[in-house]
Amino acid sequence: MSKAESVVETVDVLAVDDEQVNLLLLSGLLRRQGINVVTARSGFEALKLMPKHDFALILMDVMMPGMDGFTTAERIRADDATRHIPIIFVTAISKEQRHVFKGYETGAVDYLIKPFEHDILKSKVQVFVEMHRQRMALKQAGAALERTVAELRTSAIALTDSRARFQSLFTSMFNGFMLLSCEGCAPASPELWRLAELNAAMEQIFERPREDLLNKTTGEVLPNLEGYWNDFVAQVAGSGQPAQFEGYMGELKRWLRVSAYVPGPHLVALVVEDITARRQAEETLHERTFQDPLTGLANRALFLNRLDQAMERSRRRLNYLYAVVFLDLDSFKPINSSLGYASGDKVLCTVAERIQSIARGLDTVSRCGPDEFALILEELKTPGEALRVARRIGQELRKTLEMDGHMLHFTASMGVVLGPAEYAQPEELLQDAALAMEHARALGGGKIKVFKWAMRKRAQYALTVHQSLHNALEREEFRLHYQPIFTLADNSLAGFEALIRWQVADRLVPPNDFIPHAEQTGLIVPIGSWALMEACREAARWERDFALPKNFSIAVNLSAKQFAQPDLLRHLARALDETGLDPSRLKVEITETLVMQNPESMVHKLRGLREMGTKVSIDDFGTGYSSLAYLQRFPINTLKVDRSFVSDMDAFENLVIVRTIVSLAHNLGLDVVAEGIETERQRDFLADLSCECGQGYLFSRPLPQDRALEMLGVCCPKISV
Repeated sequence: MSKAESVVETVDVLAVDDEQVNLLLLSGLLRRQGINVVTARSGFEALKLMPKHDFALILMDVMMPGMDGFTTAERIRADDATRHIPIIFVTAISKEQRHVFKGYETGAVDYLIKPFEHDILKSKVQVFVEMHRQRMALKQAGAALERTVAELRTSAIALTDSRARFQSLFTSMFNGFMLLSCEGCAPASPELWRLAELNAAMEQIFERPREDLLNKTTGEVLPNLEGYWNDFVAQVAGSGQPAQFEGYMGELKRWLRVSAYVPGPHLVALVVEDITARRQAEETLHERTFQDPLTGLANRALFLNRLDQAMERSRRRLNYLYAVVFLDLDSFKPINSSLGYASGDKVLCTVAERIQSIARGLDTVSRCGPDEFALILEELKTPGEALRVARRIGQELRKTLEMDGHMLHFTASMGVVLGPAEYAQPEELLQDAALAMEHARALGGGKIKVFKWAMRKRAQYALTVHQSLHNALEREEFRLHYQPIFTLADNSLAGFEALIRWQVADRLVPPNDFIPHAEQTGLIVPIGSWALMEACREAARWERDFALPKNFSIAVNLSAKQFAQPDLLRHLARALDETGLDPSRLKVEITETLVMQNPESMVHKLRGLREMGTKVSIDDFGTGYSSLAYLQRFPINTLKVDRSFVSDMDAFENLVIVRTIVSLAHNLGLDVVAEGIETERQRDFLADLSCECGQGYLFSRPLPQDRALEMLGVCCPKISV
């Protein structure tokens, strides 16, 4: 029989998943490899298929209704007819990483993490398919050997033919074969048995020629053979029942799988499969599963497992102290974009080495993200020891790093959680360490913050606000309130400033509680667009229903993200066109800080606004760092004095600032609006400075729509003809 004839060409692989699309994907990928993919939608269906097929491999989803993957695997392992079939769990580790070790306990040989690389899937499956083919070839070879031995017993003529077939089989077998004879010695002493026969494949395993092996005892050939190998052979010889054993043979430095049976009196036949390459591949896969491939550190899955163990030790041992440090490099992204990803990888490896140089031998160092690292510090004497380790790591990372001719400087923001602490899952503890790190980064980078429960509450509140903001526009929960702006010279109404309010049920959410979240998440853009359209629509209504003064305007604030939109001018034009509002009635307000972020670009946008006929106001003036040269170039109409200066004009410095701003504006041909006027003394002083307009609680708080209409009815009534 040739090698080609001894290999089973068609191999069945079972794919078990309750999602049809996953089964179709697996089938499409593997059938191109010449593999017959049998599918099952549940564990029950998979068990029914077991007696009908000789599967080379089972690809098993973990989370399935009715019977999950672990239970299905246990039942397969409980059946002697199917327990040999290898099982690979296909799962999403981000959800099920705590079950990884449970999977191995139920008999899994490997894990595939969703979403998986197609090439990795095919290479893993191919390994087990080839092993199955070799096992089938081995089975065929064993059957052939049994037939040959039977023929030898029954006929002298058949003996000659059988020897020829036997010899042909010997020379073509993939696996090693040797025949041991225990005639004349105790069956319980395999070290005294003699090698009666072996094939070429067995010579390769021994790495010795046939002449050096035949008729020698196993004790002579393998003098340092582990005792459990001898015990295995003795058990087969004594029971007469075939058996299989897998283990490491130190004498040969190989992993071997040995199938043994008794072909006749005083004989034991051994079919030996060298599985060293497979075991090395499994070790490599294990490393890939639990080690970061770039730095060699523990990955997130292994880190969480060891953190879980540390948490369990803290529950059992009194005064057991540990800590988790979460570390993120500050300003690492420019390295990849400027020097390239190869240099970035070198930096990360160096950072990993520096962290490990500070960490103690019993600590766990892990890479948890692109430039994120985490440490478990165990057996701490005091909580302060964790902070000392964190500070030493920070000092080590601040050392100048030379990379590809560049001198690089780094800092790291770190968050620390001190244990023991009441956590149900290690993921929660790691999450809080990352949250503390974010608070450290907010302080400017290179800082260390210890986690406090107030941080979690603020984060949960921010998440609640973020989720609610997504739905607020659809639910029409936003409102505009209007704060009147008065002419200081005669107390006449000069306009309104439109201010966004968020009404949830019967409660108005303060702007400071949601505007920062909206700006951080980018939701301020659609919210601001709604506010602009609504303000224009309302102002157009006022224009129709009231006798508005000539310079009356509605002021609308634009955020930095909203102003940065490339279609800002088109959106403004559409709002004016759809509502019919006179462009001169609209005053766009932007902050001084925003103006100075990119003055050159800002000039072009501001000119576009002016060309549309709208007015432009610089809000919170005096709090930024405007250049007088740029201020002269900006096509603006109004400067708004920040309320911080107006509310405390009793301080000489603020008094000088307000007087300077008003004088500067008038010299540039601009008018001035003062915010935050709360006393008549402030109003009178500003009026004496010829400040044109003012707003504040002295005049009115921001008004809802109906109250604004009442004020317009009093201040700007339309005279009937």
